[in-house]
Amino acid sequence: MMTALRAQLRAFTILAAAPVLALAAYCTPAQAQETPFQLDTDFQLSADIVLAPGASSAARSGPYGEIRLDLTAERVLENTNRIGFAGGLVARRDSGRAGLAQSIGNCPPGAADCFDAGGLVPVGAFTGFAAGPGIAGDDPAFAVETAFVYWRGGLAEVRAGYGPGAAALESDPLPGAFWLMRADATRADPAGRNFASVANTMSGHAPKLLVRSVRLAGFRAAASFTPDGDVCGASYCRPSSRPGLIAAASVRDIAELGVSFDHRFAASGVRWTAGMGLSHGRAAGNASAFFDDPWAVSARLIRSQGAWKAGLGALLSNDGVSGARYSAQAASLAYERGDWLFSLEASRARSSLVHAHSDSVLAGASRYFESGFILGVGLAHSRAGEADLSGPERTTQTGGTTRLFLEAGLRF
Repeated sequence: MMTALRAQLRAFTILAAAPVLALAAYCTPAQAQETPFQLDTDFQLSADIVLAPGASSAARSGPYGEIRLDLTAERVLENTNRIGFAGGLVARRDSGRAGLAQSIGNCPPGAADCFDAGGLVPVGAFTGFAAGPGIAGDDPAFAVETAFVYWRGGLAEVRAGYGPGAAALESDPLPGAFWLMRADATRADPAGRNFASVANTMSGHAPKLLVRSVRLAGFRAAASFTPDGDVCGASYCRPSSRPGLIAAASVRDIAELGVSFDHRFAASGVRWTAGMGLSHGRAAGNASAFFDDPWAVSARLIRSQGAWKAGLGALLSNDGVSGARYSAQAASLAYERGDWLFSLEASRARSSLVHAHSDSVLAGASRYFESGFILGVGLAHSRAGEADLSGPERTTQTGGTTRLFLEAGLRF
């Protein structure tokens, strides 16, 4: 396994280092010169890989991984206001999911209590779930995650462009020891059947306008508007309508609100971090008559004291279909000792649209090295139930799997 890990890391490092070398060659001291408009720039490059056996039902076998390149360029004005640009590119290889979006079970329209969209299989407007075989998002391997300009003044920040919505922006991720493998909102899912995410990602990373306040007395608020949420990214991509197979509504005019609290109490040394998000969109397109306007509400709470962190999160959505509900809950506990980070995580998800559920538990540890190398090992268990038909009746096929995984990363 270690030989395979070194080989994969070498490939990821070569790919990851290429943009940095190109930039270094361009920005040599000989070419540097003073200009009337200078920017403070910062580049961050990361590469992560997970080695674990893929499920037989997964569209792709391992290894799975991700490369990220992030850039910020900022100028401080004479009045201390700031203007700048932030951009991020992501290349990811997962088991065949596109965020959450994937085919789950078999529950054809008109049979038993399966949902019907004019004789077609409906696609969840929030999750991208569909109860039909062979249905998945476009799952692009390379995509723009962020590309927005911003202005920061005394009391607020304004953003315009690609990036997360207000509901996701004001919710910190739950503590954990890994970047790719998570019980909640996992970026890589070798089992292919972890349906849980408490991240309010209705607008994805589509172009939007966002306004965010500064933090006052521990509180901060943000609001965003996304004209068109049907933009495929490496982290989120709902399937589109396919004649004779599936019906999907386009999600337009997505309004989001996010509120967060972050404060460390000096007397006890305890830090509390909390976030709440609300998103609401409009179902549009040719198939919109079979859908409701989608909405989602989310909340999470994190307590930190010394080397310990504990977090809880939950999300509820109508998934854009009348009578349907998607719910997810997650909890995690992390302990840091020197360069080591240990975590125990659990998640649960239920979708009435596709009559499916999943429960996942993950435990492991990772170590950070001063060279920027991260190495971790963990154990992940997932158990899921999916809809199937037995004659005219709908049944639930349940199965579980346990996997030992090795995750490694590089930070530049």
